[in-house]
Amino acid sequence: MQNSTYQSPRAHILLVERNRGALALLENMLCWRGYRVTTAADGLDGLEKFRHGHFHLILTNLSTPSISGWELGRIVKESAPTMPVALVTGIDFGTRPDQSPFDAIIPETFQFDDFHHLVDSLIQCSEVVARKTGQQDSRQPGKAEL
Repeated sequence: MQNSTYQSPRAHILLVERNRGALALLENMLCWRGYRVTTAADGLDGLEKFRHGHFHLILTNLSTPSISGWELGRIVKESAPTMPVALVTGIDFGTRPDQSPFDAIIPETFQFDDFHHLVDSLIQCSEVVARKTGQQDSRQPGKAEL
């Protein structure tokens, strides 16, 4: 299922995950809810897809090959501040770490409904913020630089 895209009228999500099993599980969960999902198995591939795609949310793992999920989040936020980026991780940060590029940290032991509620909320909040601040749509391609 790596590097696939599913069509849906709902939001488009970029999923960056190195573990094929976790990638398939998350992709299936999101597609089941009607999201359009594009996957990447490493950070550089994810960054390239972000540059050339139109996404409403990025979900990443911390330890992606080539560049870390943290670095991917930092690069995305520098070029597209209203783009929601969430980290899916088994690491317990307690609270959101200082200087974190993530809008949310999702523990790998999440409940199905909680996960979908958070995904929906992140997408809705980013759209509201973009409208209120009058910022141009940060989900347009070609904005990220490595």
